[in-house]
Amino acid sequence: MMHFHTTWIGLLATLPSALGFWPIYYTKSSSPYRNDAPTVQVETLFQFPNNGSWIDNLALRSDGSILLTRLDTPEVWSIDATTGHATLVHSFANATSCFGISEIDDDVFAVVVGNFSTKTYKPTPGSFTVQQLDFNNFQATADEQETQKASVSHIAALPEAQALNGMTSFTKESHLVLIADSPNGVAWKLNTQTGEYSIALNDTSMLPAEGQPLPLGVNGLKMVDNYIYYSSTTRMQFGRVKVDQDATPVSDYQIIASGFLPDNMDVASDGTAYIATDPQNSVVRITPFGQISLVAGGQLSTQMPGPTSCRLSADGKTLYVGTSGGQVAPVLGKFMEPGKVVKITLE
Repeated sequence: MMHFHTTWIGLLATLPSALGFWPIYYTKSSSPYRNDAPTVQVETLFQFPNNGSWIDNLALRSDGSILLTRLDTPEVWSIDATTGHATLVHSFANATSCFGISEIDDDVFAVVVGNFSTKTYKPTPGSFTVQQLDFNNFQATADEQETQKASVSHIAALPEAQALNGMTSFTKESHLVLIADSPNGVAWKLNTQTGEYSIALNDTSMLPAEGQPLPLGVNGLKMVDNYIYYSSTTRMQFGRVKVDQDATPVSDYQIIASGFLPDNMDVASDGTAYIATDPQNSVVRITPFGQISLVAGGQLSTQMPGPTSCRLSADGKTLYVGTSGGQVAPVLGKFMEPGKVVKITLE
């Protein structure tokens, strides 16, 4: 049960993250950040029909269409960024959920697949794998094309992982992706050609915060200019670390901003980050110097309940946001809606 007060919120009943499985505490009932872009245009591009639909992560194809993964069912969908038309790309067998997604080659994407319950908010450790979706030269029968829009193949299983979450591609030449393992508080390095994997990033700032009923540490990841940017949810931190060509850290881990509930995010080429804050129902902008400002939404706003992920368009003028519909923390303890993709025009 959640108790709402005039200016303070007590214990959040469920996890504020894309994986969403553990209670944590937070304070302000409305955003403490000034909105530096009050004229942004916010509109719903696409929305699923039923409550319980939960978008976890987003990726963009070269044609501008949006790929989304669902947490409540093991599906990847494609959304036309102009018309909002939605198409099921693939439904994975022997799994319940899809998580991180990242382009690893031209129109080829890696997807995290595993077992997670949106009823109990618990994952099944050891169930997580990385699969490949290839949109190039896809051939299928008419029946197959009704349910599948890309060739699917297995990349690797990571049985040591407790719960894989956000993912980012390193470089196409390296064939490496980095994947957050939120309960373990580490990021795995996976070679998508060989299937070899190992722990690449491991720092106190990525560990779940102490004193939480269940742990959730590192969540979202993004590679920009030899830096891996990361969100750490229960620690309420956003940071980065410089890495070499093998994704090995070559600098100290740097905390850029703190004091909010970061989920998945995107980072522009200049280091400006856009981060979804699931139970705070908002998207925030963080400058490379750590200044935080509100882009859209707010704790008491129904504009985009439960934002889980952000993705910038290639020109940086549009931000796409996926939501859980407020399942983690209904607005004012009551309002929920189906998951949706929100289009925010920044300029």
